[in-house]
Amino acid sequence: MSKRREDLQSIEGVGPKTLEKLRELGVTSVEHLAEFTVEELVEAGIEYDRAVKLLQQALQRVGAARPLTLREMRQRQVKAFKTGVAEFDEKTPWRGIREAFIYEFAGEFGAGKSMLAHQASVAALREGFTERVVYIDTEGTFNEALIEAVARRFELDVERIADSIYVYQPANVVQLEQIVKFDVPKHIQEGCRLLVIDTITALYRAEFVGREYLATRQQRIHYLVDWLRRHARTFGLTTVLTNQVMDVPEIFAAGVKRPAGGNVLAHAVNARFMMVRPNKTKPEGYIWPLDVPGMAPDIRIEYRITGAGLE
Repeated sequence: MSKRREDLQSIEGVGPKTLEKLRELGVTSVEHLAEFTVEELVEAGIEYDRAVKLLQQALQRVGAARPLTLREMRQRQVKAFKTGVAEFDEKTPWRGIREAFIYEFAGEFGAGKSMLAHQASVAALREGFTERVVYIDTEGTFNEALIEAVARRFELDVERIADSIYVYQPANVVQLEQIVKFDVPKHIQEGCRLLVIDTITALYRAEFVGREYLATRQQRIHYLVDWLRRHARTFGLTTVLTNQVMDVPEIFAAGVKRPAGGNVLAHAVNARFMMVRPNKTKPEGYIWPLDVPGMAPDIRIEYRITGAGLE
């Protein structure tokens, strides 16, 4: 009998039938169970009262119900890893990318967003921040050669990196959501602490076209990001999102860009950056904090695009 099954069976009320329903739903562990809502369990065929009791026990097991004092929060050690972008690692509050946060990097095509996503994946492995990286490529832009170039730049064993980055290329929104809900927790159990989604809004904008589908699109984006927050809260998973931008449709904001996804993403992510590359014929660009705790919006982080990532 596997440890995973024993974990679920250790919860009072999980008999053979309930265990079968949980496994059919895709629940992998007690920690994973704690991420679900009562409504999601009821939809899977579990009675309401039983679902409430199961979640109460799971939450107690993972410690989600215990409050922290301000002193405990201050004393808590927060892990972070350096990205290799010198000014980003120098000027951001955590001197890099910190654990259990959802980061968003938005910008126009050619700004270097995907390059940063590739580089963050390798950098997290170099720093020992994570044992595995899950990279969800929604636009078919994952570049194996770039990963290898960044690894060589960081003086890492390319073969080790090749066995540590797991790439998914979902064809639609349903596949993307299934990966985040059910596949990512399996990788978390195997040491994954970094998830990259490049890009977060691409599939939603392609499938839900037209204003009549706007509300549905935003609800689905919100549901996906809510699962990212559940992973962050339960497992300490860090997520790096890249995002497209759109024009602000206001007469006094001509030429102004904002991240796609609207208020759903604006309120969901923990740190939101904009990437700008003024001249696509030149390698120089800059990052500025659109909404980042502890950073003023006028801070400018300069970077340079090279054949081995951003510097």
